[in-house]
Amino acid sequence: MQVGELNIPKIEIEPFSFVHDFHTRIYDQYAEMLEKTELGKSIVKTLSEDPRVIALEDKMLSRGDGAARFAITTLAIWFLWCANENGVASAEQYLDSFLNSEKISVLNTLWVSGIEVDEPIILGDGYAIQPATHMPDSRDKEYFLQIRSGPPRQRMRLPACAITKTCQVQKTIEAPFHRPADQEFWNAREQLYEIAMLLNALSGISCLPYYSSTYVDPTTPLGPFGGSGGGSPIYDVLSRRSTKLKSEAKSTIESLLAKYRQSNDGEKMRIQRILDRLSQAKRREQIEDKILDLGVALEMLLLDDNHNNDQLSLTFRLRGSWLTGQSAEDRVEKYQLLKEIYSYRSQVAHSGILKVSKIKNVRQSFPQYQSLAEDICQKLMLDGKPDWDKLVLGAI
Repeated sequence: MQVGELNIPKIEIEPFSFVHDFHTRIYDQYAEMLEKTELGKSIVKTLSEDPRVIALEDKMLSRGDGAARFAITTLAIWFLWCANENGVASAEQYLDSFLNSEKISVLNTLWVSGIEVDEPIILGDGYAIQPATHMPDSRDKEYFLQIRSGPPRQRMRLPACAITKTCQVQKTIEAPFHRPADQEFWNAREQLYEIAMLLNALSGISCLPYYSSTYVDPTTPLGPFGGSGGGSPIYDVLSRRSTKLKSEAKSTIESLLAKYRQSNDGEKMRIQRILDRLSQAKRREQIEDKILDLGVALEMLLLDDNHNNDQLSLTFRLRGSWLTGQSAEDRVEKYQLLKEIYSYRSQVAHSGILKVSKIKNVRQSFPQYQSLAEDICQKLMLDGKPDWDKLVLGAI
């Protein structure tokens, strides 16, 4: 067991699930020391006499998406822990900076399921996709990293990474807590969800927002003692698989995000619906559900302006093949794939099932169907909708 500068054992992240989580264990350890040691009592006395600390009484310390009522004892617990982790001089420096500031930095966080990253992927404007191991120590991090037993098919795929952005928020707010006017924070929270959504346009990627929260840097009071929390877990179709998101995807992600931000509200909502369907097609297990969701996503991409029901299938095939085909032979291949997708989707939509004789073929061909859908989605999002008539006539 490691000890800190004051010879106090350090509480570490546990690899297995226990009754008491990280927050409970660390709080209990230092709360007991605060009550039973002369060092703990002297810290409380010193803080109680500081006018800056006195001014925080009856205030609530903000985390951006929530707040906790200030208590001198909790601040003293943080100081004792911080001194053990970093030394007394550093803890005093961090405390002074906090007490003299009107704002603090918080890590605006959206935990996501379905993807993994080996190293942080740093996007523009301070956004990042972080592996769980790089996140601040917390009960959430501990829970998501813990090893779980049981049959693989029964294990829920918990988040292995998070999308984050550091934001500035007001240090204190008046009780009772209400949504504060930290517009930067709430705008960033929306952007986190948008990034998660847009990742679904990438090849093989299915990203699902799972849980939103906020964390304070350990060197900023109240660090791991300030609590966490935010949005409730999001319940949706959860995949048992996870896909590695490589750093090479950074430029594509930034390009998709830039184009999305330029869209009007109506187009943004349409893109959200398309990517939601595409993501579900990747996450689902039942092949009928997969082909239905994939077909619906492609129809929204290729037929949003077409109301001639007699020609939908033909238009669907022509537009998709001419949009992505690189040669005559490639267009013929994509034309056939789109024909199959539309036929199978119609079977499921009208009867609820696929013919038994077709199920094996659909399963085998689905990776090709999915790849084509991803290509079409990316091209339309990045290049915009073309003049379809000119495109299918070879005039573009």
